[in-house]
Amino acid sequence: MPRSPIRRAHTWGALAGLSVCALIAATSPGTATAAPPAPAVQENCPEPFPQSELTEGQKVTGLTVAHGTKPDEITGTVVGVLEDGIAPGLDMIIIRMAGSEITDPETGDVWRGIWAGMSGSPVYAEDGRLIGAVSYGLSYSPSDYAGVTPAEEMYRILDYEGAAAKAKQRAVVPDKLAAKLKRGGATTQQVNSGFRQLPMPVTVSGLSEKRLRQANERFGRDSDRVRVGNGADPSEEPTPITAGGNLAASLSYGDISQVGTGTATAICDGKVLGFGHPFLLNGARGNLSMHGAKALYVETDTVDGSYKISNPTAPIGRISQDRTAGILGAPGELPPGVQITSHVAATNGNERDGSTTLTQQSYSDDVPYISALHLFSNLDRVVDQVGPGTGTVTWRVEMTRPDGSAITFNRTENFTSNADISDTVASELYDSIWQIQDNGYEKVRITDVDQEATVDDQYHAYKLDRVDRLVNGSWVRIKPQSTITINAGRTLELRARVVPRDGSIGKATTVRLSLPVGAGHAGRSGTLVVSGGASTSSTRKAQALPGYLAKLGADPRNDRVFATLTIVRSGDDWLKRVRAETPSFTSGTQKFTVKVK
Repeated sequence: MPRSPIRRAHTWGALAGLSVCALIAATSPGTATAAPPAPAVQENCPEPFPQSELTEGQKVTGLTVAHGTKPDEITGTVVGVLEDGIAPGLDMIIIRMAGSEITDPETGDVWRGIWAGMSGSPVYAEDGRLIGAVSYGLSYSPSDYAGVTPAEEMYRILDYEGAAAKAKQRAVVPDKLAAKLKRGGATTQQVNSGFRQLPMPVTVSGLSEKRLRQANERFGRDSDRVRVGNGADPSEEPTPITAGGNLAASLSYGDISQVGTGTATAICDGKVLGFGHPFLLNGARGNLSMHGAKALYVETDTVDGSYKISNPTAPIGRISQDRTAGILGAPGELPPGVQITSHVAATNGNERDGSTTLTQQSYSDDVPYISALHLFSNLDRVVDQVGPGTGTVTWRVEMTRPDGSAITFNRTENFTSNADISDTVASELYDSIWQIQDNGYEKVRITDVDQEATVDDQYHAYKLDRVDRLVNGSWVRIKPQSTITINAGRTLELRARVVPRDGSIGKATTVRLSLPVGAGHAGRSGTLVVSGGASTSSTRKAQALPGYLAKLGADPRNDRVFATLTIVRSGDDWLKRVRAETPSFTSGTQKFTVKVK
């Protein structure tokens, strides 16, 4: 059957707050590994307007996008300057704005206010010089007062060399400025709340809000403010970035997107200045991709603040600076990233190729986390239900060692669940990749994670029912915890019977296990353990990374029955293990004492 992608159904939303959670987006297959031809960028590098020349009541204009890609003109009036309002030595310019859904076009009353997604919207003096970028808002409820990052500070990012001060969470309004705001219509509650950095609208799609929360709880990630929405689709046509137009920066894009969308402030010598505040404040250490975007609409929210809904499009370049006063990017080469791909097929006839590129690793478990979320979302999309199931998954992890050489890990495993097969499989993948990354031998850099999964929606699980021994041509049951005598130099023939677990589909079956016993073990004693793979543990002690990965890959599979015979005398250990395949996931353990004669 040819592979054909399942197209996504779009829903939209936003994530309030700057902290970026992992976000799900189901997109068409294929991930850009090299930069596409960069769309034209409109050169617009106006001279900065000196902050010292600003006057109260000064008229200004600006640009921002509420719909599509074409900027709207906004207007405003300078209210004053909040000294050290952004950071020590970095003031905030307060401007009262109107237009582009900030205010009602008919009545002039505050409508949606300064909304999330306006971050970076340029503000100009009447002579065309750039005053700065809208970056902060007065409280979460709708307000037409904007905090503006001065252009002079943003231009410093073009040749930045120093360390940025950390932006404040809230800028307290002094009494004189507070009086001006209240005279202009701001409420006492808004003024007392102070100016806050505008939240980055981070869109999410592919999983419901409930499923995303479930996944984040499983992997220990914060999801308090997650909203469903859309991610960055690498198959979309790239959109131009212009001053006052949409600008997005992403930690990952594709099926799993972590994208913050704001506004471009100015384009100077082909480089894009935007946001007017940091994304992660990573300085030059960031590894973010740069995107254009298409705005759909601005959602009104009188509690947490209005926000813009947009679709980031294909990546066109790299964000090279992430500073207190904004971000700086350039079209062209894309940042290097971890390529995560998958092919998932289900017995219902659905199948899908998925792709995610992880560019920025902010947390130590980002690779296992995003890899697990990627498979989780694709399984949900193909299985098309939250419920029981059984599947076989193969994953290949390619990595680079400190000496530059490459090494690969491969693993195939069988899974089943009587409640949620997607969650079960994703959790196992997370654990496996985490063990590779945190191996204790070498600091490896994972470059590729490929996943292949075949799943049906039936629960197939077995448990070990009994163990028989062949004695004089007849099968005799061995009672658990009993003692058996075996002959040195002979083969111990066993038969394990497995039966379906409660609620499972299947029928009882038996598997043969043969354990040769060396002649030199006469007079010794030991233990015999027969167990399903899901109940079997392994020791992964090794001398170096290759040996560790080999043992990790050879861990007992869940669809096997293992018989392990251990003979001990005078401190010496002899271990013999055999295995036989069962119809599916098998659990349960029976132990016996052994004497060799």
